[in-house]
Amino acid sequence: MQINSESLRFILGIKVKQHRQAAGLSLKQLGERTSLSISYLSEIEKGKKYPKPEKIIQLAQGLGVSFDELVSLQLDDELNPVTALLNSPLFNDFPLKQFGIGLSDVFDLVTDSPSKAGAFVRTLLEIGRGYDMQVEHFLLASLRSYQKMHLNYFEEIEGQAEAFRTQFPAAEPLISLAWLESLLLEQYQCRVIYDDFSATPELQTLRSLCVSPGKLVVNSRLMPQQQKFVLAKEIGYRFLELQERALTSSWIKVESFEQVHNNFRASYFAGALLIPETALLTDLRAWLANKEFDGDALSRMMDQYDATPEMFVYRMSQLMPHHLGLHKMHYMRLHNKAGVDKFHIAKELNTTTVFTPRGIGPSEHHCRRWVAIGLLNEVGERQAAGETPKLAIAAQRSHFIAQNQTFFNIAVVRPLSLGQNSNTGMALGFLMDERFNDTVAFSEDPAVPQMDVHETCERCPLTDCASRVAEPTLHISQQQQLDREQALQTYLDHHQAQSTLQDSH
Repeated sequence: MQINSESLRFILGIKVKQHRQAAGLSLKQLGERTSLSISYLSEIEKGKKYPKPEKIIQLAQGLGVSFDELVSLQLDDELNPVTALLNSPLFNDFPLKQFGIGLSDVFDLVTDSPSKAGAFVRTLLEIGRGYDMQVEHFLLASLRSYQKMHLNYFEEIEGQAEAFRTQFPAAEPLISLAWLESLLLEQYQCRVIYDDFSATPELQTLRSLCVSPGKLVVNSRLMPQQQKFVLAKEIGYRFLELQERALTSSWIKVESFEQVHNNFRASYFAGALLIPETALLTDLRAWLANKEFDGDALSRMMDQYDATPEMFVYRMSQLMPHHLGLHKMHYMRLHNKAGVDKFHIAKELNTTTVFTPRGIGPSEHHCRRWVAIGLLNEVGERQAAGETPKLAIAAQRSHFIAQNQTFFNIAVVRPLSLGQNSNTGMALGFLMDERFNDTVAFSEDPAVPQMDVHETCERCPLTDCASRVAEPTLHISQQQQLDREQALQTYLDHHQAQSTLQDSH
């Protein structure tokens, strides 16, 4: 079994504390038996110190156990799940430091109450097996949580992008593809070549491949704006000196949180480099001051920054919550094959408790009333009629009926460049609270429709929904459970009242 030094200290600390408590010894009494100080023994039990062999011998003698028992990596049955957790990829890859948690905090939990901690860890492992949790999903979920902690805004990376622009000023305000290519070559000795990967069909969906430190292969079928983002991201890796990384633009295999985190940082840098923070905020504030929602103006803004819709809308999700105080936000990117009634969430970030698409089961059907899905269907119908739509933008006030909260949702849909007959839709929504209404002048634009929505058809109580594609099975089950609970309470109240009446006589 492979195990790191921190875990070795952890296991020894648990064993020392267990044996000490089993012998009915205080730290002071164990110190007297072993000639070790109370503070040193305390650090051993907390997993902060791993003694030299001669001191482990003193501990074993003082506790009345063998040396082998103390240094063995085996824990008793009660704590076996803890050993399994320590040796699991999930635990070793989990970014404790990013969440302000030290391994000592985990040690404290286990050493303070080992039996409860063992039961808790056993439960976590069972949940992981039950949901078939893969390391990839776990690490990407950790990244989303990390982004939520910061409202998806990272001032340090914004500053690094600004520092790069100062150090390497472009000739034109709008960074060009040629400028990025020449900078990669001159500053980082990295040559950019373009290939459609037709000789390797399995790789045709990749946006890029870093063959070596000196060669970056970019998919020639990408739009120029996408190619710019790929090059800016590559510069991000090098300017930020991010060592651990994936060689491909799309995940083929996720190996560590550091890899996931570095990919996020390089991507964030690319967006901040191509769409500068100060300039975009000025333009967004002017757009939000309009009394009417203007999708065409939003489209012109994307053209102004020469950005793809997904890059631009995601950049909005980074800046608006932090700078405008619109903290309750959700962002989604959905994929859909034209003419097929299936919608896949490719990317999602949610800083609210209202809308939780990651908690939706794989067999459930997303609400067809979402503005993004409606727009995807509309674009698909236009394609089926022989049209070649470029971009579609719409807005909706989405009232989530279960939580009785309304979000202002903006949806942008375009055909995918690497997916035949496939479209992608971005949705950015903000809770319509007092802050939103004060900030966004078009919040009550009568031309923006309001729609009752839910998460999925299976969870939805609406009885008159023409868009429903599945029966409300989960809603019915939940309602039946509530009915049983209410019937039980009524029954108990009735008998309690009878008992009280009898007692009074």
